[in-house]
Amino acid sequence: MKKTKTGNTYGVVAALLIVFALAIAFPMPAFAEWSGGHDAMGSPRTSRTWYFAEGTTRAGFSEWICLFNPGGRPTNAVCSYMLATGQNIEKSYGLPPESRTTINVSTEVPPENDVSLVIISEDPIVAERPVYFTYKGAWPGGHDVVGAISPSETWYFAEGSTRDNFETYLCLANPGDVDAVLNVYYYCADGNDEIKTGVVVARKSRFTIPVHEGELGIGRSNTAHGDFSIRVESTNGVPVVAERSMYFSYKGAWSGGHDVVGATEPRGTWYFAEGCTRDGFDTYLCLENPSDRGTTANVYYYCADGNNEARTGIALPAQSRFTIPVHEGGLGIGRHDNAHGDFSIKVESAGGIPIVAERSMYFSYRPSWTGGHDVVGATKPADLWYFAEGCTRDGFETYLCVENPSDRGTTANVYYYCADGRNEERKGINVAAQSRLTIPVHETAFGIGRHNNSHGDFSIRVESTGNIPVVAERSMYFSSPWRTVDRASLAAACGWGEVSRANTSKRCIALTFDIESSGGLANSILDILKQKSVHSTLFVTGGFPGTYPGVVQRMAAEGHEIANHSMSHAMFTRISGAQVSSELAGTEAAVRQATGYSTKPYFRFPYGDRNGALIRQVNAEGYLSVYWTIDPQEWRSGASAEGVRATVVSQACNGAIVLMHDRATTVAALPGIIDDLRARGYSLVTLTEALYPGP
Repeated sequence: MKKTKTGNTYGVVAALLIVFALAIAFPMPAFAEWSGGHDAMGSPRTSRTWYFAEGTTRAGFSEWICLFNPGGRPTNAVCSYMLATGQNIEKSYGLPPESRTTINVSTEVPPENDVSLVIISEDPIVAERPVYFTYKGAWPGGHDVVGAISPSETWYFAEGSTRDNFETYLCLANPGDVDAVLNVYYYCADGNDEIKTGVVVARKSRFTIPVHEGELGIGRSNTAHGDFSIRVESTNGVPVVAERSMYFSYKGAWSGGHDVVGATEPRGTWYFAEGCTRDGFDTYLCLENPSDRGTTANVYYYCADGNNEARTGIALPAQSRFTIPVHEGGLGIGRHDNAHGDFSIKVESAGGIPIVAERSMYFSYRPSWTGGHDVVGATKPADLWYFAEGCTRDGFETYLCVENPSDRGTTANVYYYCADGRNEERKGINVAAQSRLTIPVHETAFGIGRHNNSHGDFSIRVESTGNIPVVAERSMYFSSPWRTVDRASLAAACGWGEVSRANTSKRCIALTFDIESSGGLANSILDILKQKSVHSTLFVTGGFPGTYPGVVQRMAAEGHEIANHSMSHAMFTRISGAQVSSELAGTEAAVRQATGYSTKPYFRFPYGDRNGALIRQVNAEGYLSVYWTIDPQEWRSGASAEGVRATVVSQACNGAIVLMHDRATTVAALPGIIDDLRARGYSLVTLTEALYPGP
């Protein structure tokens, strides 16, 4: 529709004043490019040595090492990066007392290398490795593990899949001075097990088996044969380290990845502090029996509402993998969108045969942060638990889950060691008998709240104070930062009113689109944005979500910001105040119903038709009026893609807000616009990111 430019004189906040106000109200952000979640079982001990078999500096992957020194004196750690090429790189790091230190592996290791890691510290520390990725350019996510404290001659994994849309890798590190010779056993759910013998892992190197391929893996199998457990065995007495990473598009919709360090031996009991069967969460309990004798297992679910459940006498045949979909009935607890759906687990081998237990979860969190995470269970409760990683910056939400499997209650103290040195503690937290407790660390009750600076990067120590040992897990979810930014406060820092240009101190541009009529063209725009890895702000009219709900849901799922463009695209200077309220409320309700997200606080007047009174009214109803810096008028008859592209690029400037529409000319011009703006050094971001201060 035609846009009538009526000027930008109503409540406009000058760009420099916006930057100044925001710099006072908000710290600098660190915007992530990925969406998903990861989870780690804590370590019950510190150690002077830590090992990781997995890691990479390939394109699309970002690997970090988090080192937690809980001691009262500074120490030094030496990291030996072992590349798949056989090259070794050694780096030394100083770790202040009671601190968390973060290492960006891409600055230590050349690009396009697969890397394993050995860490040796002068004093006991804790090491954890998060990795964020877009796997093969299509599946974004992240995974995380606390390292192994020593190599072993045997490793076990209860989970593994080579079904369609699952790709599984077995990562093997040999930190020793002699080549290791391994056998790899695959215990498949259909009973047709496979073994690969004589697998050589050269000294001081990393070796990877793509299990979804043939040769050393089992290949692609979209049947029960593609669900398997793994046992790794050194045949020449040389210990190794084993991790298993998996990348997936779960049910063709929830993409991501997860990773675990294996268990070194089967055990009689296993514990998990985390588990969920709320809407949007599917939880699986995977049980491996590597013995040549069958056994039975009991599973105890400690639910957050106190109504615990048990499933006993579960048969586990010899050398088998067995899966319990906990979100289903039968051996699980079923779907519960309340506290009963938050639970911890205890697994017990009832037949005297030790087993291995692993718990994988797939999710659509909040509701469009999709992914999965996975842990091997803890073998027993403990008085102390350590985590090197934790984050409450914008775009990150961190939960600390504590399980008390005892029949007596206890209390716990939680200590947060923040990267800025300002540590915090929360003491005397009650953990009831046979229960699960959840602490949202990004909130302030027992957590530290949201901090978009180094205070939001932290390590954790959990201490049970009642002589009753507990189990602790930490799950983290992450996505586009605007999802967690307090956008109402951001609008308030702008002075409400109206904006026509964002932060001029940053070389960024907000591509915004008014989506009014065409689902097909909107999908084409989304296709281009996805291909080019651009997130934008999309102003939709209220009828669009009802007509094209799948398109609006796709907008949210792919990390775009959805804003309000009225219900009927009326000329607002020609309607009553009551009608204005109805126009805003109708679109807000339609978008919220389709996606679960609010359109607030951004609204664009149709045709740019507004006056001071109207701007004040939409402000009062929770919306910042968003005008534009650049309008290529691609809606005009005769507009060409070349002309639209030239207009946008020639008028580009820091903080520009570009207006475009769901038009064929837009689709034709958009790829070139993106390429040209990037070639000129501009980052293309959402409106929230453009308004935000900092680099």
